Amino acid sequence: MSSRENPSGICKDIPNLISSFVDAFVDYTACGIFLPLDPTPQNEIPQTRFEKPERLVAIGDLHGDLEKSKEAFRIAGLIDSSDRWTGGSAMVVQVGDVLDRGGEELKILYFLEKLKREAERSGGKILTMNGNHEIMNVEGDFRYVNKEGLEEFQVWLDWYCLGNKMKSLCRGLDKPKDPYEGIPMSFPRIRPDCFEGVRARIAALRPEGPIAKRFLSKNLTVAVVGDSVFVHGGLLAEHIEYGLERINEEVRGWISGLRGGRYAPGYCRGGNSVVWLRKFSDEMAHKCDCSALEHALSTIPGVKRMIMGHTIQEAGINGVCDNKAIRIDVGMSKGCADGMPEVLEIRKDSGVRIVTSNPLYKENPNSHLANDGKMGLVLLVPPAENVPKQVEVKA
Repeated sequence: MSSRENPSGICKDIPNLISSFVDAFVDYTACGIFLPLDPTPQNEIPQTRFEKPERLVAIGDLHGDLEKSKEAFRIAGLIDSSDRWTGGSAMVVQVGDVLDRGGEELKILYFLEKLKREAERSGGKILTMNGNHEIMNVEGDFRYVNKEGLEEFQVWLDWYCLGNKMKSLCRGLDKPKDPYEGIPMSFPRIRPDCFEGVRARIAALRPEGPIAKRFLSKNLTVAVVGDSVFVHGGLLAEHIEYGLERINEEVRGWISGLRGGRYAPGYCRGGNSVVWLRKFSDEMAHKCDCSALEHALSTIPGVKRMIMGHTIQEAGINGVCDNKAIRIDVGMSKGCADGMPEVLEIRKDSGVRIVTSNPLYKENPNSHLANDGKMGLVLLVPPAENVPKQVEVKA
């Protein structure tokens, strides 16, 4: 019997092959990346707790700056000069705020997704998290978007819609949903030349939007890795009592369009929420609420420290409250403080260290570290040959 007569033959796969080809065409045309096949089921229940790996690297806020994002991965030895994964079995946690303040947000999302799949093949893992700017954008709050950010999404969605038109010509594929459905054609308080960019950004990032569902729905909002808990803003005892797994599942469901409406759950909104909290982030150590931190940590068995982004640390990565709160947002994006990339490294055999690209440390590290607040941490400075050099840091 021929394949034409047998619907279970090779011809049954042609529509799905065409759909995959169109998706790859759109990805490469819009962002210059071919993404390998993603084996993860779309509605998989998120994992919240992970065993402590041999090597754990934490990376702070990226805010639309692709080159600084790559530099952060490079100084940690996680990618080579061709942006391929070289981190082996290392685990990476990026604590959110990929979006806003820069014009390469989509390129970073694609870059991180590519690395996730490369890392999996090498026994490594990359966890991406929701920051307050991911939550804001899914809600349609674009206060911190710049013109380039609107243009990048408009170009991407133009190609995405063209891909949908190509798919609609193929018999055997469901008619693609119009991503612009229900979105106004104009906005009263927005300049007319920004209308199309705003519409594209809403379409891509609203709950169940193609970018929100494909990338942001895979983010965690809180993660426990060994003896560290990661969160963008901070955790209070009330959040932990509510349930870390519950938070991750509910936020993922909201972004995927499976629960709730336009707005995020309450624990992601407001000054005391998990993505906005700053009680442990003030650069003046005496202003940090160490008692609230101790209370929160004591309710998560086996956890010694909280690692967070959100608040720029002009002195670089540092710890307060006896290093039980480690702040890793160094404002590296050109849209923020244009800071030197730094990342945090935790190894099973040698504890917590900082890896920095700051040339001041290379020239005369001891003179610069006396008052920098990196209390009890160890600093790793990659020299020219990219082999980390260890420098003790004294409070």
